[in-house]
Amino acid sequence: MSKNVSDHLVEMLVESGVKRVYAVTGDSLNPVNDAVRRDGRLQWIHVRHEEAGAYAASMEAELNGIGCCMGSSGPGHVHLVNGLYDANRAENPVIAIASTIHTEKMGLDNFQETRPEALFQDCSKYVFLANTPKQAVNGLQTAIQHAISKKGVAVLGLPGDVASASL
Repeated sequence: MSKNVSDHLVEMLVESGVKRVYAVTGDSLNPVNDAVRRDGRLQWIHVRHEEAGAYAASMEAELNGIGCCMGSSGPGHVHLVNGLYDANRAENPVIAIASTIHTEKMGLDNFQETRPEALFQDCSKYVFLANTPKQAVNGLQTAIQHAISKKGVAVLGLPGDVASASL
């Protein structure tokens, strides 16, 4: 069975030292959630609110060197912002996966559409929206490097169709 982008993302997070992801399951984040479940090396911590997940990832980074949180389109993105500001100002290396609507729906005022590259710009050291499977893998690698070397938040915008695409 071929691996999809989410499978590769899980492998990369594990290799970078991530032990847990703090997130709310939903919609465009489902392929990543499934990859975490199938792989078994990351612990998925379901939080009641993405803001709590971002704060938890920040404390995880402070205690263990790197943290990871995730949120899906619209409200999920907006709820991450407070915790990501805190993590970035505290210089805690946090990877934030901001899953979003499918690529063919972008820019069309789709329900719950946000622009991750604009929304997260001020609360991160790096933010990138992947539009292809190869970009997603390269973008996560760059995000990991920025979070660690620049000591702060790095955000990968990840459309649901890209997350489930074969690589």
